[in-house]
Amino acid sequence: MDEGRKKVWICLLIIVLAAVVIGILYYLSTPSGQSSEGFLIRLPGVEAYVG
Repeated sequence: MDEGRKKVWICLLIIVLAAVVIGILYYLSTPSGQSSEGFLIRLPGVEAYVG
């Protein structure tokens, strides 16, 4: 029973570490700086046409 429980903990540890590494790589690969890309902010005075 202890051997199976040890294997489960090792697998969970590997999964968590992989998620952390992927998150760090994703964070480092995103461009840094002030970018307006991805924001849905309408400028004052701009009317949208709905038709």
